Amino acid sequence: MSYPRLKFKPAVLALMLAALFLFSGCGRTKSSPDKAGPGEKDEHAPEQVSLSQEAMALAGIKIMTLSPRTIKPELLVPAEVVLNPRAYYRLTARVPGRVEELLVYQGDRVRPGQVVARLFSLSYLESLTELRLAAERLEKLTRQQSPEQETARALLESAREKLRLLGLSDKEIEALPGRPSASSLYEVLSPASGQVVSTSVYPGDTLETGSLLMEIAAFDRLWIEGQVQEKDLGLVSPGQEAIARTGAYPGEEFKGRVTFISPVLDTATRTLKVRVEAANPDGRLRPGMYVDLALSLPEMTILAVPEEAVVEVDGRKTIFIPRALGVFVGREIQTGPPVKGWLPVIAGLENGQEFVAAGAFMLKAELLKPTLGEGEHHHD
Repeated sequence: MSYPRLKFKPAVLALMLAALFLFSGCGRTKSSPDKAGPGEKDEHAPEQVSLSQEAMALAGIKIMTLSPRTIKPELLVPAEVVLNPRAYYRLTARVPGRVEELLVYQGDRVRPGQVVARLFSLSYLESLTELRLAAERLEKLTRQQSPEQETARALLESAREKLRLLGLSDKEIEALPGRPSASSLYEVLSPASGQVVSTSVYPGDTLETGSLLMEIAAFDRLWIEGQVQEKDLGLVSPGQEAIARTGAYPGEEFKGRVTFISPVLDTATRTLKVRVEAANPDGRLRPGMYVDLALSLPEMTILAVPEEAVVEVDGRKTIFIPRALGVFVGREIQTGPPVKGWLPVIAGLENGQEFVAAGAFMLKAELLKPTLGEGEHHHD
């Protein structure tokens, strides 16, 4: 059997040789328990790692001193963006008839009071004719100063009420008697600013009262519904600040507040639904999107180390402590759950102690070289 020959580009080969040269000054030896704190006892007698200054620079080793840090934690819950029903409208036919004009289609933007469709309707024509006749009769009787004015005024109000039932406002009704007879089509108006989500009719369609014409929605403020685990219910409250993040827009945050907490627990998932209303001025959030919802919790001051400072060695959480220039010793550490990239220190490190904040992975790799078949070695 023949094996393919590996080919390296000159630049890659040079980089590998440089790394080999820099880490030629690295080593690991058994260490006595480190003297980071009086009276401390290290049960696992760690091994120390030695790096040259060049290797430390290549590994990106950074040293920090453990000190109290103020962090504003977050409760992360899975969530989904949904339409805000307060800004969602289903336009239906208030009168039976036929679609004469459809003026907007899916995706079109509309404003309040904009005419979106015109219908031919016999029932609307009858009510309109009754209004015009009643208005003309009242005007005539008023000029004649007839005692029947009150009766005529009552008939006019009755005609107006019929039109109100068809969805017309008082302002629209007042303008009807003066409109030309050619504009006797029933006009369907947009109830708010938004965008046409869908249309259900075409010109020429015959409609019954209640037939769906179209759906209009505003997307500038959306709802985000999250599922909070039962154990975290005490961390959620109405008015709580919240931030939604999504992989679709890395680095962007959509802010809002908790407006609703369900009074009923989902017994199947042991979770509770919370609702956040978030601003969406640019329309980047879309209903149906999955997002990470971060509920803001009260600030806390804790001793914490960066997540990258802690590595797992032999099944134990380990942090590296500098003992001398280029010499580091691993120590077992106990930490709490991560908080915004930081791990609260429970045990294993004390306030004021130095530790390796960056480059711990490289130190771990050097520490584990013998287990990878390279044998113990030490370079002076």
